[in-house]
Amino acid sequence: MRVARVLMFCLLASVVACSCEKDKNCDFDGAYQFEIPATLSPALDTFQVGDTIHFSSRFSDEVFELKTSQTYSLKSFDFYPITYVYRIDTNISSSGMLLKSLDSFTSLINPKFDYAEFIFNDGSTVLTGTYLYEQNEYVLEFDLITLKEGLYTLQHGSRLATQEGQTFPNKCKDSRIEAIVNLNNNSSNNIDLLLQSPDPHWNDWVLQKPNERYHKFGGYTFYVIE
Repeated sequence: MRVARVLMFCLLASVVACSCEKDKNCDFDGAYQFEIPATLSPALDTFQVGDTIHFSSRFSDEVFELKTSQTYSLKSFDFYPITYVYRIDTNISSSGMLLKSLDSFTSLINPKFDYAEFIFNDGSTVLTGTYLYEQNEYVLEFDLITLKEGLYTLQHGSRLATQEGQTFPNKCKDSRIEAIVNLNNNSSNNIDLLLQSPDPHWNDWVLQKPNERYHKFGGYTFYVIE
């Protein structure tokens, strides 16, 4: 009988230990934040009309998560990528709009990628679709050819936070999932050029919280000249 009690105590202790460990792993505020690496090249602050800007994002399905500092297996996951380009050398945000200016570029996308232009009701255009998933790796690449002069900000983000229903091994119950884009390995990505914009949305509001409002969305600012 004594042996049985000892075994029962050990069993209960192991269950409690497991529960505590699980609670510890789930002890973070907000949503999971998976990090998506990407590069934009050449990493210049000024391009000429006719230049090609190359975007590339390639990473393993073992994806690093910032809140827990752990890697999770995300197989056949949909990150809902989206790419905006804004022209920021005019001040129109006072009207409640930001000037999406993908029409100032020609987009070149390999047909193997399910990524294409999407036109909103207001006529503005973005790129959106999915990552190519093959051989345990996520890949997305495209080129933008500059057509018009101006000061621009590109943002490559993820709409994962607005979607529901996906899960992964060891996911904490009821925890939401987000993704942030680490563009050019934590470089500044010409954020100082936002000060050249006459629009307070860019020269003030974004700069108040640069990590939340610029870097996590893969922000990159540049001039296009003749």
